[in-house]
Amino acid sequence: MIKQCLICLSLLVFGASAAAQAEGMPHYAVHHKPKWEKVAENEAKKRYPLAQTLFIQKVWDRKRTDESVKQYHLTLREGSKEFGVFVTISFNPYSQKVNKIAVIEEYQ
Repeated sequence: MIKQCLICLSLLVFGASAAAQAEGMPHYAVHHKPKWEKVAENEAKKRYPLAQTLFIQKVWDRKRTDESVKQYHLTLREGSKEFGVFVTISFNPYSQKVNKIAVIEEYQ
């Protein structure tokens, strides 16, 4: 009985990483988010603390010598309400210091 439980548990644990590797992705990259995507999600959570993040997509980015700007679209769910939020992050590309962050709910 214990042996069967251990076999099932090992299949569950190693099966997920094997499926990710079969798709050509290393197992550590399955749940990895880029730095600015995490910042965008955290800023949206500050404004909507009870919301769950369903989906994140980078809309665009612009790089200049003195400033970089990235914009993300997040789909959030708060209770039964689903809505979109745009998060725009302006930062210095050399020091990675954030200049400005704007969180705007998508017009419906």
